[in-house]
Amino acid sequence: MPFFIKSGNEGSSLKTVLIFRIVLAVFIIGITLTLFSLGVSLWQARALMQSMLKTNADNIKEKVEFVMHGVEVDAKMYASLFQKLFNNGVDQKKDLLLFVMENLKSNKDYDGFAYFDAKTGEMFRMIKVNDQNLVVVEVKSKGNGLYTTSVYKEFLTTKQEEIDNDPNQIDPRSFSFFLEMKKNNKACWVHSRKSKTIKYLEKAAPILSYALPLNDLQGELVGLISLDVGIVQLEELLGEITNQKSNFSELYDGVPFIIEKSSKDELLVIGYPHKHDEEEFPRSLGKNDYSGYLFLADQHPDIRIQTFAKLVQNQKNLGNDIFNQDATSIEACTDINSETWVYSWSEIKPGEKPDWVVGVCVKRKAMSAGGIAMGRMVFLSLIVMIIIMIPIGIRSGKSIGDPLEKMAADVVKISRGDISFSVDSKSNYREINQLTEGIEKMKSGLLSFRKYIPYKVVNQVLASRKTAEPFAEKKELTLFFSDLENFTTISESLEPDKLVKLIGDHLAMCTNIIQSLDGTVDKYIGDSVMAFWNAPEDCKNHELKACQAALACQEQMVLFNERNKAEGLPHLKMRIGIGTGTVFVGNIGSDDRLNYTAVGDTVNLASRLEGTNKTYKTWILISDKTQIRIREQILTRPVDKVAVKGKANAILIHEVLCKKENETPELRKIIDLSMLGFDHYLAMRFQQAIDCFKQILGVNKSDHLALFYIERCKGFLVFPPPSDWDGTYISHSK
Repeated sequence: MPFFIKSGNEGSSLKTVLIFRIVLAVFIIGITLTLFSLGVSLWQARALMQSMLKTNADNIKEKVEFVMHGVEVDAKMYASLFQKLFNNGVDQKKDLLLFVMENLKSNKDYDGFAYFDAKTGEMFRMIKVNDQNLVVVEVKSKGNGLYTTSVYKEFLTTKQEEIDNDPNQIDPRSFSFFLEMKKNNKACWVHSRKSKTIKYLEKAAPILSYALPLNDLQGELVGLISLDVGIVQLEELLGEITNQKSNFSELYDGVPFIIEKSSKDELLVIGYPHKHDEEEFPRSLGKNDYSGYLFLADQHPDIRIQTFAKLVQNQKNLGNDIFNQDATSIEACTDINSETWVYSWSEIKPGEKPDWVVGVCVKRKAMSAGGIAMGRMVFLSLIVMIIIMIPIGIRSGKSIGDPLEKMAADVVKISRGDISFSVDSKSNYREINQLTEGIEKMKSGLLSFRKYIPYKVVNQVLASRKTAEPFAEKKELTLFFSDLENFTTISESLEPDKLVKLIGDHLAMCTNIIQSLDGTVDKYIGDSVMAFWNAPEDCKNHELKACQAALACQEQMVLFNERNKAEGLPHLKMRIGIGTGTVFVGNIGSDDRLNYTAVGDTVNLASRLEGTNKTYKTWILISDKTQIRIREQILTRPVDKVAVKGKANAILIHEVLCKKENETPELRKIIDLSMLGFDHYLAMRFQQAIDCFKQILGVNKSDHLALFYIERCKGFLVFPPPSDWDGTYISHSK
């Protein structure tokens, strides 16, 4: 490396390198902090603009909701007045209609009013022509399902004049608007629509209505009223908002809008700040069912509205319904000219009609223009220094950082018990080489150490950062002892190398199975294995796992013997004893020599059970305490009431047969007969016991336990036990 002087073949001094790295780090940190400060400033500026954008959207929503609230309040007042007409039976309809007409003239936000009689089909509809003039549409029944429509100006005055007439009017009760209200029978907003009652109204602007049902005392629909807000009124409201000084329109090319999701799932622009004339928005530019007042959002002449329609579709593809959100949202979207717009919108009455969102958009470039300009200046001034320092930093960092990172990862893995040798590689720095060599030597020692002691214990010592000390704790464990039948005789016929390989393969097989089921292998005693569960780490269901390990070992012995047979090696059989109880477990020994093991009666019991297999020609015996814990998952049968060598008290021992899921009808029969026969045996009903065990031979003629008890019971028939006999058998097996 050109920046440092090498000292022989041992590499450069780590101290010199670190000094250089500190100087370099200080310089880079200074640049980083500068850039970070600039980034924070840009982020704060953008966050402030987004907050203002959300505030703008909320203000629009508030103004629209204020108009809607006024409509709802007045509509409820009108509904209450008309409801009294029906309830009281007083004919004050003329006065009431005159009252409504005067209110419409005085309120610039309202476009019209309609009243439907659900029984007769008659309808009154008031439509505002200007602030002082109304036209009234009256639909009357001619009988036989025929209706006629008349249009009046100066209605209910001395100057009343009919200005249009349609004798072929259909029943207003068939209008989709009326049918929807009749079905729901509750107050609600109705989607934007255009009146089609007569030709006179064909050029009228679409309306938005708040409708309320009128019910009689029995709750039956007798009529409904609706108070209308015109699209023009909404757009005048947005125009006022756009022209306010606080709005983003002039500075950021923004625009407010109101979008409605129609009953056909189409997005209609029901609010947009413009004048409806052919020069600004010719009808040929988009689908237009409402005489130039409503456009589909994705076909709107304003590209900003088109882009919002694209954003809505993107949100829908992600599973988000913007028409059912409580919070004000903000999102960016790019138009067809690659210009990015930032939109903020809020839904009117989420989960209720109408399906409206009100929002506003601004140009992203305009939002970030000032910050971007400042960022460019700072960035250009720093980029040259960064370009110079990056190669130096990378080269210097890699030369030291890579080996240190590798060593750190090795040490972490060692602390977890994951120990493996690394590929030998030399560094330019002598200190790193010395550290690497020391770590590899430590690995070698730990790997050797782990072969003598259970790996879990080694891992605990590594993780504790303490040296091992003599200690023991009282804990419930499940002990496991295994031994090979007649292995001493078999070993005498084998050559030493084959004997070592045979024992090694057998012990490795058992060890792998025990450890895979969270057991701890304590020690090997010749061809025998001592293991336990629930220490040094707690183990749930340790009795079950011990029995599962025993069954797995016996299953693997079948494959093990098949491989040995192919190699000319002898057939081996393994006996296993398992017991559960409280023992002392820990580091037992002297200060200089420790052994992590378990001692106590349960240890001796499990060892004796392994030897007791010889008496009953069984292969897996477990204590009664173990059997109680595993009987829901493992199939067993009682073997005998035994006082093992060294124990005065007798215990009930059981033979492990298989897992519960491997049960067959034949096996179930054997188990049931074994239990019944053993009950007869303990009750000294020896002939009945013989009959049960003979039935077992009918299922399995070579059943070892049945043959054993038939002979024992026959002996008791000839030489009965004493009257105080409790069935206990004194075992002398070790």
